[in-house]
Amino acid sequence: MPHIELRALQDDDRDPAFRAVSASTSAWPRATFDDRAAFDRWSDDAKVDAHVIVEDDAVVGLAAALDVDGEREILLAVSPSAHDDAPTEALRLLTSHEAERPLYACVSVDDQPSHAVLARIGFVEHERDGDDVVYVLPPTLE
Repeated sequence: MPHIELRALQDDDRDPAFRAVSASTSAWPRATFDDRAAFDRWSDDAKVDAHVIVEDDAVVGLAAALDVDGEREILLAVSPSAHDDAPTEALRLLTSHEAERPLYACVSVDDQPSHAVLARIGFVEHERDGDDVVYVLPPTLE
């Protein structure tokens, strides 16, 4: 498996991150952008903590956490060219970085690969919202 890491989104990462998000087949409603300007506005929002997913030395996606209606939500978009294990490893890294629980994720009901990745990390279905499924990573007992 290649080396996967997250790093804060930097100006030099914006083009490859936008390309990776645009190429991603994942359907996370809060990671859909019509153009680069919309991506920049979203990633510059103070509520968004955006990280690029780096596989070896190449940017292959975007992982982010943001506040939505007072709750912490995560999202992930990974280029189809990334290694098969990249989404799971990126999500594992993101959830370890985000200490707040519960932690939520919202994906399209039809996005089976994202459902599988969330389940591998321990997210469980919380509710259905139209064409989306809301998942939660509940607090753990220590």
